[in-house]
Amino acid sequence: MNIRLLAKRNIQGNAQRYLAYFFSIVLSVSIFFIYASFIFHPDVVHANIPGGQLISRGLIAAEIVIIIFSVFFIAYSNAAFIQPRKKEFGLLTLLGMSKSQLRKLIYLEQTMVSLISILIGVGLGFLFSKLFLMAVSWLLAVEQPISFVIVPEAFIYTIVGFILLFQLLSLLSLFHIGNAEVVDLLKDKQKPKKTPFVSKWLVALSAVCLSISYYLAGTMSLNNSYRVLPIVFFVLIGTYFLFSQSIVALCSRLYRKKKSLYGGTNLITQTNLIFNIKDYSRLFFLTSIITAVILTAAGTLFMFSADLKKQGMDNIPQSIGWVENDASVYSVIEPSAVEKTLKEDGFKILYEVNMTGVPITHMLPHMRTGESSENRSLLISESGYNNTAALRKIEPAKLSGKEALYIFPYGGLDYQFVHKGEQKELHFGNRTIQVTMIGQRNQSIVAPIKAATTLMVVDDQLYHEITADVPLKEMARVRGYEVKDWEESMETSSEIEQMSNNPNHNQLQTRAPIYQEMKQGSILILFIGLFVSLLFFIVQGSMMYLRVFTNLEDKKIQIHALHRLGLTKKEIRQILSAEIRILFFAPFLIGVIHAIVAYVALSNLLGSNLFVYSAMVIATYFLFQLLYYQVTKKMYGRAVINSIK
Repeated sequence: MNIRLLAKRNIQGNAQRYLAYFFSIVLSVSIFFIYASFIFHPDVVHANIPGGQLISRGLIAAEIVIIIFSVFFIAYSNAAFIQPRKKEFGLLTLLGMSKSQLRKLIYLEQTMVSLISILIGVGLGFLFSKLFLMAVSWLLAVEQPISFVIVPEAFIYTIVGFILLFQLLSLLSLFHIGNAEVVDLLKDKQKPKKTPFVSKWLVALSAVCLSISYYLAGTMSLNNSYRVLPIVFFVLIGTYFLFSQSIVALCSRLYRKKKSLYGGTNLITQTNLIFNIKDYSRLFFLTSIITAVILTAAGTLFMFSADLKKQGMDNIPQSIGWVENDASVYSVIEPSAVEKTLKEDGFKILYEVNMTGVPITHMLPHMRTGESSENRSLLISESGYNNTAALRKIEPAKLSGKEALYIFPYGGLDYQFVHKGEQKELHFGNRTIQVTMIGQRNQSIVAPIKAATTLMVVDDQLYHEITADVPLKEMARVRGYEVKDWEESMETSSEIEQMSNNPNHNQLQTRAPIYQEMKQGSILILFIGLFVSLLFFIVQGSMMYLRVFTNLEDKKIQIHALHRLGLTKKEIRQILSAEIRILFFAPFLIGVIHAIVAYVALSNLLGSNLFVYSAMVIATYFLFQLLYYQVTKKMYGRAVINSIK
């Protein structure tokens, strides 16, 4: 027997405990290798793939996330493996093993597992990188699929990077165990657990931090998106003390309710929970945050992709839209040419927009500084606005006398530039018109470009008074066409753009190309994000698995004693199921609450009701979590019950 053989047998003996950890590391290495294979692919490096550089930057960000996450996971796992084996290390030391030999044993175990994980991970990554390249080729809609080549840089960065990471974390984990005394190692598990201390001030701090974070998230919009960092800070502080203090306080209160405590197996379940809550608190904190991150990231990507068509129609009101600075001529493109092209390509015109207005200037506050500055808008009539609003199923404006309504085209930005009852001066040439504002609407009804970016709507009579002597050449004209099945009009839109006299690409707007570009980008990001989210889910499930199986021997001793006292196997299964259920679903519940608040903030940012999408994401995640719970419960229950003689 030598140390190398002993390390090998220790790994074999703890195979069940290492299983989830091994699988998570293999998955991390595989995803990292696949992403690296694309980042360093010759076609991407030499910019031979349209959009390749964009997805490459996204993959680099994902690689950084994987590395950071792997650091925390490996460090946590190493500590989880060492803690329950302290008695074993103490016995080895008592039998004559020196501290340097003990360190060597632990180092060899972790090195063997890491090398096997890296090799299998790289092998699987290499096998599936072809499928990844095919999927990316399809998503990018390239004419020639991305060729499969061996990328040496991917092998070097993945193997060397993860070996260095494992080696560093393994050496750090040896420091604590290598300096412990034999008596401490032998008696580590015999130390009595004290009732956790609860601070009312820390419970209050938890409630205050979570309340602040939820309020900031629930009232967040585009103009105050800087709140993200304070929200994350308060959520982390609040969640940590929620599990380390608030949950302990709740368990203590339940423990004092004797009527429910003595019902069934509650006494054992609640006693185990309250005395292990200190050990559980860090795990609960980490897994709840991971759950919130997974749900928020996956939900955001899915919701943005699913809501993309609505966003396109909201921000780009017509399929084809343009602005003529001189309303007396068509210098950008002739409407007849647009209509002819659409009809020849088989697209049905649902409606058209033909609106004239007067370019005006007025003073508006700056969003950041609040200082007034001169801004341009297009003055249009109430009837002109209402006619187009009716086509887009938008509530009509109701004005009279010298009232005016300000139209800002971006619905996600809820900043109020004007206020109801505010007096405002509108300037056109040497003329000044005094109007009373009835409010502001953040929605677009015509192409928000050039002079028509923002609109000022006034009563028809006032509009005619202002424009009665204004020549047509000093007015601007807004034209637009909405077509059926506009998503399929990519080629037609490109043809119309080529026909137009629009050298700076700022007077004509087509929805289909912008939508398709956004759709392609969102699908790619969703594709990348789902891989990372899957990794996060596997890892947080592995942390649960590790927590359960690292205490397996202690649990067997406890259950053996309870069985001798008269507990049936059915009651023992109930105890085990309850403990694992709390372990899996307590942090899941808190993570879901955090994610729901994040969804509310996202709905405010996008100006959409995302309840259905968020419910689908949460339900899908719950099903995966339930499956993970059932598998762990079955394996754990079998391991414990089979030990009962």
